[in-house]
Amino acid sequence: MKAKRFLSVFVALVMVMMVVSPVLADKPIGFDPVTGAETAWSNSGCAKIQDGTITDSAGVPLTVGFDEFGYNYQAHLFVGTYDTSDRVADGKYWGSTVDYADDALQMKWSDEWLSNVDCDNNKKLDRGLANGVSTGSSRGWLTNHVNGDYIDANEVSQHYTYFVKIGYVGTGGSLWGTFDIFEEIYNDPAGGYHGVAILTDPGLGQFIEH
Repeated sequence: MKAKRFLSVFVALVMVMMVVSPVLADKPIGFDPVTGAETAWSNSGCAKIQDGTITDSAGVPLTVGFDEFGYNYQAHLFVGTYDTSDRVADGKYWGSTVDYADDALQMKWSDEWLSNVDCDNNKKLDRGLANGVSTGSSRGWLTNHVNGDYIDANEVSQHYTYFVKIGYVGTGGSLWGTFDIFEEIYNDPAGGYHGVAILTDPGLGQFIEH
């Protein structure tokens, strides 16, 4: 049964900096108040991954497309395992030997959670980005989709799936003080878990701060 450890695993994922086309069009970051024209990243002072100046936590330049760990920061996407989500492929999760290290994990997130540009010139991807200004802390939304197996008390292999969607709500949030869980689905027949645990209004548009 894996239910009790999901929150601690999920909290750890916030610490991590993530198949679609590796070349995406510049999206608008704002609008001219007079003409209403969109302002794109290419017309701003923000550095892009393609420039080669943005690095990961180890100082290695980020590139478009998927890296060796499963992150595609340009596309706001991770496809890998818990093991590689900490950007160290060592069979462990943040240095700990856990049975879910090899479970499949997919993460998706918004610009406000972790953007694909550097607008404050610190050579890192910006967090909390809105209209080209970074707050330095994640906002917006993040989803996790997990697919894995475990050995139960009777030494029988069991399968489970887990999905969670969270979003920034500001001060007073039930998760980390500023976030809430908006959808949680856990299926583990052997553990007695079936379907939706938490469900609110569908969609993620409410978390866009532009």
